[in-house]
Amino acid sequence: MDEIGGYVAHPKMNQLLASLPDSELQVLLPLLQLVSLTAGETLAEAGRKSPLIYFPINALVAHSREMSDGLAIDTSTVGAEGMLGCGGLIGTSLHRLYVVQSGLSYRLDGEAFVLLMSSHPIIADMCTRGVQLVLRKISIELACCHFHSIHQRVARWILAQDDCNQTGGIDVTHQSIANSLGVRREAVSLALPKMAGCSITRGHLEITDRSLLEQESCECYFQLKTTNPAQIKLPFSDSR
Repeated sequence: MDEIGGYVAHPKMNQLLASLPDSELQVLLPLLQLVSLTAGETLAEAGRKSPLIYFPINALVAHSREMSDGLAIDTSTVGAEGMLGCGGLIGTSLHRLYVVQSGLSYRLDGEAFVLLMSSHPIIADMCTRGVQLVLRKISIELACCHFHSIHQRVARWILAQDDCNQTGGIDVTHQSIANSLGVRREAVSLALPKMAGCSITRGHLEITDRSLLEQESCECYFQLKTTNPAQIKLPFSDSR
C-alpha cells in the first residue's frame, strides 16, 4: 500500500494492473510511483514523445486533440480502468494528455516499461488491452459527435464525470464542458438549464435525479460504461 496526503492506494486499484498475475505485478512494483495529479495539469504534449506511463487510481485523464486554430476536443477519458502514455512509446502522440479530475495515479518511466514489455509478454499484452480500450472510447466518441445532439452529449459528459467523482458534486464551468466536447460555450449554456435531473449553480453542478439525467443522455454513455463497469464510485481508502 502507498500513501499520499492521508489517502491510501494500491496498484490493484487500477484494473489493468489488477489483471496481472502476481508474479508479473511484482516485476512492475519497484518501478511504480504513486503521484497526485491536479485538474488542468498537462501530463504530455501532442507531437512529443511521452516519457511517462500513467495508471490512474481515482484521477481522470483526457486525450485532447487540438487544432491549429485553438479549437480542441477530448477524444477519450481514462480512469482506473486503463493506462495512458502508450501513444508515445513508439513515436510521438497526436494527443495532449491533461487531468480532468484531480486524484492519484501510479506512473513509471516509459523506456523502462518498453524494456519490460520486450521480456514479459503478459505485461505487453496488458499494454495492448490498454490501447484497445482507448481506441474503443475514441470510436464511441466519434459516433456520438456525429449522430447525437449537444443536449445528449452534455448529459453524457455529466454522467461520466459523476461516475469517477469522489465528492458528490462537480466543480465545472460551461467553458470547460465546451472545451471537452469541442463545441461553443453558448451551446452548453443553452443546454444546461433545460437538463432534467441536475442542479446547476455558478461553477458547480449536482445530480439530483440520476435516472432522469440518464434519460437525457444518449446510448453512448451506456456503451462507455461497459468499458469500465466498476468505475462507479470507486472505493477509496482514507487512513485519516
